[in-house]
Amino acid sequence: MIELIPNERAFFISELKAVVVADLHIGYEKALKSEGINVKPQTQMMIENLRKILKDKDADKLIILGDVKHSIGTCRDIKKLEDLDVEIIVSKGNHDGGIEEMMNAKIYGSEGFTLGDYGFIHGHSWPKDEVMEKKYVFMGHLHPEIELRDSIGKIHRYPCHLVGKLTETGRKRYSGDPKIFVVAAFNPMVGSSVVDPIGPLMRNGVVGDFRVFLLNGTYLGKLEELQN
Repeated sequence: MIELIPNERAFFISELKAVVVADLHIGYEKALKSEGINVKPQTQMMIENLRKILKDKDADKLIILGDVKHSIGTCRDIKKLEDLDVEIIVSKGNHDGGIEEMMNAKIYGSEGFTLGDYGFIHGHSWPKDEVMEKKYVFMGHLHPEIELRDSIGKIHRYPCHLVGKLTETGRKRYSGDPKIFVVAAFNPMVGSSVVDPIGPLMRNGVVGDFRVFLLNGTYLGKLEELQN
């Protein structure tokens, strides 16, 4: 069973005993500091939040859908994830070069990996066919958020999850028909890329018909209708 964990940027897959997150971008605040922007450190806060989620769900796996770190170079802080004392499995993102030498985890390439009925990818490059032929596919990379305008015209921005499927183009390319989950970025500091789709699956119209869910599970409608 797949569970959207209420008010968290995470999912739980009960049959795998796995918590699924995306886009931690550890070290992002250091990159901002180098540009003269000082923000509260996020790494330890994210790790403690992950610890709580893993304990609450009695999970023994943490699946990270890429961009564990933010800097293209070395990031020593990602080693702190090992303190969570669970199996960590990563599908490498476009920021994760050399991550194999920086932390003790099961690391898969950008083409993704599979476990049972589930496929996992970051989303910045084409996944292998086996991933897209699974019953469910989880991906990150987009950092989905939605903007809502209140009664006095003020705009509020909220992180969200997207749930979609293969388009006609996608069904011609892949033999499966997966339900596709785009997971909100776990790091609350990073921005969104939904309005300007990135990654080959989005740019080439392979996935679509996305429904938008706030972190508390509220269904807002179809992404295309909300964008219009």
